[in-house]
Amino acid sequence: MQKKVLPILFATLLLDMVGIGMVIPIIPIIFTDPTSPAFLLVGYSRSMQLLFAGLVTAVFGLMQFIASPILGELSDVYGRKRLLTVSVGVLAVSQMLFGFGVSIGAVWLLLFSRAIAGLAGANVSIAQASIADVTEPKDRAKNFGLIGAAFGIGFVLGPLLGGSIASMTGDAAAPFWFAGFLGILNVLFVTFFLPETHHMRATKQPFTFLKGVRNIQAALLDREVRFIYGASFFYMSGFTFFTSFSGVLLVAQYGYTEAGIGTFFAVVGMWIVITQLFILRFLTKLYSERKILRISLLCLAASLALYPFMPTREFLYVLLPFLTIPQGLSMANMGALISKSVGAGKQGAALGINSSLIALAQGVVPILAGVGSGLLTVQAPFLAGALFVVIAWGLLFIPKR
Repeated sequence: MQKKVLPILFATLLLDMVGIGMVIPIIPIIFTDPTSPAFLLVGYSRSMQLLFAGLVTAVFGLMQFIASPILGELSDVYGRKRLLTVSVGVLAVSQMLFGFGVSIGAVWLLLFSRAIAGLAGANVSIAQASIADVTEPKDRAKNFGLIGAAFGIGFVLGPLLGGSIASMTGDAAAPFWFAGFLGILNVLFVTFFLPETHHMRATKQPFTFLKGVRNIQAALLDREVRFIYGASFFYMSGFTFFTSFSGVLLVAQYGYTEAGIGTFFAVVGMWIVITQLFILRFLTKLYSERKILRISLLCLAASLALYPFMPTREFLYVLLPFLTIPQGLSMANMGALISKSVGAGKQGAALGINSSLIALAQGVVPILAGVGSGLLTVQAPFLAGALFVVIAWGLLFIPKR
């Protein structure tokens, strides 16, 4: 069954990520570029424009923080295929709602659709469970790599397609109609080709929407690993300042259009994929996780601090590998360090806790970036990101009493 399930899950997650990635080049344009015909916030102050740009990004992460641990548990009770089909369908509807919201200029509908997308887009926990169902323990790390590959490729194609479609059609809503169409195809794909992988159904248990909060509490109470969990949270928060507000900086400081933003993020994704496929495999044979993180986190912090002060677009592209390669190395090695720091019986719990920490970072940071850039400058979020990564480095490498 493994040979049948893994390619289908890969394709499903890839289509999900392409659709989700299409929003990246559009948000900066519709919320922060008054020169664009697609601009929605006419009459709003600059600080409010930046706040909305952060809020519409943050609501997606906050909903993932709530939904990720819940969807995995529900799939234990109702089956992987059923939950995955529903979540993919809801994600398709949310994309079309976003497109409709752009067309009619309804900001409230954009926020609502992104909240729904966050709930449905948390289906990666179902995919992980499906992979675990059909994979021997010794092969799980390798097969979980399919999720990372799908995210990386989707991160390349999504922004590129979103920016290109918006530019060619002259309609900022068009990418979301296309994403909705991809979502419908994805529902059919899962329905007809994905077999159910979980046949030993768990007994229905009461669940709580506070599962993510409890995961955070567990991270703080685990004396053996809490500094590593803390480092993971601050590191991911630091990089989220880049992913959530880089498009805003590209518009405000360098005059990028939708197509330009899409191309830029496609290059970011390409460097991350190259790092995961080649550079990471080479370095992990030579050095431990801690030795790599000791250098990669500092390189990432320095690159984030320099990023908003590049004098031209060309310099941005020169800096990119110095930012994205350390990011790819840090992401993989932070996860491996957490896995190695807990016992065999805590692997699943550690994975859930770290996922909640990452989702929380992706939910909180865009709001901080929106407020900070409105009160200070659009460069401020990247300096804050650099500081957060330095804090992560300190939690790992400054001796504790």
